[in-house]
Amino acid sequence: MFNLSRILSKENSHIAAIDLGSNSFHLIIARWENQQLTLLDRLREPVRMGWGLEKDGSLNPEVQERALACLERFGERLRNFPSGSVRTVGTKTLRSINNSREFLALAKQKLGHPVEIISGEEEARLIYLGVAHCIAPGDKTRLVMDIGGGSTEVIFGQGMEPRVKESLSMGCVAMTKRFFADGKVTEKAIKKARIAAGQEIAPVADSYSEHSWQEALGASGTIKAVASVCLQAGWSDGEITLKSLEKILKHYVKHGATDIPLAGVSEDRQPVFLGGAIVLTALFENLHIESMYAADWALREGLLFDLKGRLEDHDIREQSVQALARRFHVNMAKAERVAVMAQTLLHQVAESWALGISDADKLLRWAAYLYPVGLDIAHSDYHKHSAYIVENVDIAGCSRAEQAQLAALVRCHRKSLREKHFVDVGTELIPLAILLRLGHIFNRTKRHSLPEGLEVSVDGKCIELKVAHEWLEQNPLTMADLESEVGHLKNAGYTMIIPTEE
Repeated sequence: MFNLSRILSKENSHIAAIDLGSNSFHLIIARWENQQLTLLDRLREPVRMGWGLEKDGSLNPEVQERALACLERFGERLRNFPSGSVRTVGTKTLRSINNSREFLALAKQKLGHPVEIISGEEEARLIYLGVAHCIAPGDKTRLVMDIGGGSTEVIFGQGMEPRVKESLSMGCVAMTKRFFADGKVTEKAIKKARIAAGQEIAPVADSYSEHSWQEALGASGTIKAVASVCLQAGWSDGEITLKSLEKILKHYVKHGATDIPLAGVSEDRQPVFLGGAIVLTALFENLHIESMYAADWALREGLLFDLKGRLEDHDIREQSVQALARRFHVNMAKAERVAVMAQTLLHQVAESWALGISDADKLLRWAAYLYPVGLDIAHSDYHKHSAYIVENVDIAGCSRAEQAQLAALVRCHRKSLREKHFVDVGTELIPLAILLRLGHIFNRTKRHSLPEGLEVSVDGKCIELKVAHEWLEQNPLTMADLESEVGHLKNAGYTMIIPTEE
């Protein structure tokens, strides 16, 4: 989530990433030196948050307490890490619970750093980023997948670029809860589970059959464990095939239980390993995968590279915003003019309003490019259409909270401005909305030149606009907009003074 009061440290060499998965929580710490990532520490706890997801969408209190206790321990390890050097993301279970806002607030309190929820597509992008960075560089086409506790991400890409991304609602915990909750295994139950997994894959299978890949790679716990089983059993050097997966399933049918010891599978993974193996078997069958190897890196390593990119101004979100604007035929020249003016005004008031330039600057720029996207749907109330698009479309690099913040600014760049529009994202965004509105007002048309020496000064919620009255007389439409703006700002609890006749 954008933090308007912080200043990110680009000089900090230690960074950390936390993956709040449905099965396990992972913390990874690294040092960035000479353009190389050196991993320093890893922590993993099998929290199994997915087991605590109730049918009504709530999170079981006992499981929530276990998750928060884990985050408190992680927080102790990260106590000396400055703001902005840690990125924490929640995946499938946190996407599914109905009290996520309450949990995120408690999680931030325990961890000492904010927690974000990312979409399935964003999770897939980060997984591919992590895998692509851990293998030999090149332009090979590859299929990458990660079987988590609650979801499975499947990505086709080439080199460092993911091209097809899907997040499927099946994982080792979810599959185990659905078909093997009592711990018993039968051939009939495995068959039902394989069919269910196949039904989940079928709608997207054609998207992958249109491509051919030179290598298939799997990431994270389930696939690493399957590769280890194949190696320990002497079936291969760690290569996974459909034949080896069938052997694993037959082994469970023979013994009739999910928690049987299996060489290559850790004790804490035993109860959910079968569910993950079934998901992988279905993927092999439906996507016609011949063989696969396990990769060492995945989502959390992808988070580290993504975080370092943000700190060094190589932010994937900039590209994503630009691409979305072009997709909806935004007038890019006008968007740039609005962005530049809003950012210029931001630098004039940042100190008075205690705004951190780094995140505020990005928010304003990206909102300036995205507020017109709704014009492709309709001109009437286009700001509402724009806000809906921004909040719900996939913007690579953005968390759900970040997209909600952008959507609020987009929604309020014109017309009504009230505190209720910012209840879910924070009223500290209102000052940015005001700056964006002024940027929009002064750039409504390019037929007139912008006023020289335009300045804004603020004192709390009082805003004084300094612009030559002569210019306003020559541009009556802008003057009328500013007079209307006085009323809109009043509804949000702000006052604005504009020049009157001298």
